[in-house]
Amino acid sequence: MSRIGVGLGVGAAAYALSGLHLRSLFSFLLRAAPRSDGWQLDFAPTEIGWADRAFLLLFGVLPKAVRSVLGRGLRVQGRDEIELPRLELRCPVRIGDEQKAAYRKSLGAAEWSEVGAKEFVLAAVTNQLMLLLVVHPRLPVSPLGAVNVRNRIEFHATFDTDQPLTAHASVGGNDNLARVTRRGVELDIHIDVFAASSASQLVMRQIITILALGPSTPPSNAPPPAESLDRSQKDADYTSAGTIRMYSASPRAWCRVCGDYNPIHVSSLLARLFGFRGKIAHGNHVVAHTLHLVTSASGPSLVREITDASEGRRWWIEMHFRRPMVLPLQLAAQIAADNSEMEWRCNGAKDDKVYVQGSIGAL
Repeated sequence: MSRIGVGLGVGAAAYALSGLHLRSLFSFLLRAAPRSDGWQLDFAPTEIGWADRAFLLLFGVLPKAVRSVLGRGLRVQGRDEIELPRLELRCPVRIGDEQKAAYRKSLGAAEWSEVGAKEFVLAAVTNQLMLLLVVHPRLPVSPLGAVNVRNRIEFHATFDTDQPLTAHASVGGNDNLARVTRRGVELDIHIDVFAASSASQLVMRQIITILALGPSTPPSNAPPPAESLDRSQKDADYTSAGTIRMYSASPRAWCRVCGDYNPIHVSSLLARLFGFRGKIAHGNHVVAHTLHLVTSASGPSLVREITDASEGRRWWIEMHFRRPMVLPLQLAAQIAADNSEMEWRCNGAKDDKVYVQGSIGAL
């Protein structure tokens, strides 16, 4: 029996290692960029497996955690902007039936044809490029406890989920400065997705803003936190778009789509260690639910016109995550539309506080 157990263990290890993209990850994490425009990965974000995540944890996350404990993290005192090292990577993008099924199930849709704003799956599956950049040893911020505070996503062209695509992701540089805030350091990660057949055909562009938590004291002229910004629409302008129910198990379903296994999403205990009251929802999962609601047949006609892929519409969506969405949580999705764009928000069903809000418009 012991031999059988050892054999099963060796077989399981061999199976896990067979999916490890060792050569590409080793070059990315531990060697200088071989090209002036960064690293070229030989795998798609959707192909990252547990062996890859273990490698990233061991050679990316843990060394950063040790440096933070030793007080060797990023120095921000007296600064309002910081130039981070420029990091760039390129890779193929593939959306298969497995990813489409996971996305559909995460929204509770019975069929793929029922899913609203299907383009958003592309933003979800390329999210792991952000994770790859944040764990890189040359980037002097820690991914542990980092939170996504806002995003802007633009859909420039229609695409087929079977269509070969390529992605270019970047962070840092003198044209993309990080900002020191009262809660830590905000940095923008840019991800552009192109048709593989034409490097000039932009399909999607997204800017992901991450807050790396940590002590900081920005100058008095630093901008106020996002929570204090005025809303352009009055409460009376909003109408109900439906209810979104986020359960304790919801992050597990979204992890299968985006690959974001940040401890604050997968464990209530670990989330508390980072200062949250419990496990929190993925922000983009709530946005995907909102898009699914407002682009349905019963949603406002303006939104359907803006996002109608069958008509080749080019559109954008912005989102601001106002406060952590501790699970379980029920949200009331609300919309306020005018002649050119639509504002939306998700309020807590119990406390009526705005947890996430944004806008949608045509490019």
